[in-house]
Amino acid sequence: MVDYFQLLTRAVSALSPNTGEQRRVLYDRARKTLVEKLRDPALAHADLRAESAALEAAIQRVERNAIRRAAPPQAKPVYQAHDVPAGEYQDRPPLRDVRKPLRIAAGTFGVLLILIAGVATYSYWPRILSGARSVPSPRSVAVVAENPETKSNFVRLRQLVYYRTNQPVGTIIVDKSQDFLYVVRPNASALRYSIGVGAECITLAGLYHVVRKESLGGNEPAEKSLSALGARVIYLDKDSRIHGSNASTATARPVPDGCIRLDNDDVVYLYDRTPLESRVVVSN
Repeated sequence: MVDYFQLLTRAVSALSPNTGEQRRVLYDRARKTLVEKLRDPALAHADLRAESAALEAAIQRVERNAIRRAAPPQAKPVYQAHDVPAGEYQDRPPLRDVRKPLRIAAGTFGVLLILIAGVATYSYWPRILSGARSVPSPRSVAVVAENPETKSNFVRLRQLVYYRTNQPVGTIIVDKSQDFLYVVRPNASALRYSIGVGAECITLAGLYHVVRKESLGGNEPAEKSLSALGARVIYLDKDSRIHGSNASTATARPVPDGCIRLDNDDVVYLYDRTPLESRVVVSN
């Protein structure tokens, strides 16, 4: 079988001008020449069909190559900048970050606030300390001495307070100098009662224990007893006692009768929560 592709390629390259019309004329002439040569009776009909198919395939291949060579090359896209008059941006300053000055200003303002707060604290702190640590003037001491009832009613109420002691929990501490009775509680605390000290216990001091308890009046704290010892009595060894009273213990003045005296409400509350053999420490 003849190489029709090579023959047609050489013939097409020799065309001048090499146009599509000229190539079609060349292809038709090649077909006619092939038919004339293949009419020889010595060739079989199957060979004629095969040669014609080979020629057509070569024609199509040559035509594709010719069209590809004749097509103009595709130019790469060129991105052109917009026309800008020369020198339009030459006199303009470079772009700046407008947020940077704001951040600097905010930081400076925060530092100034901190400095002002520090100066104010440094200036007024000595005055605050001096006011907290100031010693009462002689006149104020004299006023307190003349009026021992200046303690507010709230201070005299039964209440839980901060209290440090080496005594075990449950110990009753009678502080006659402060006119308070403390019942030691856990965590450096104590339940504080206001008391009055009767004439028979002015010199009382030392360690005692609860040996007996006696109820003399009503069962409710609000009820009053007609006894001079109030609603409840807690007896200590050595003939001492903690008892109630129908009179108020809001004042710290010594009372003419009794020993360690509480309001009836307080003595009932203490009575119900004090077991026998409880420790009682009395200090002057």
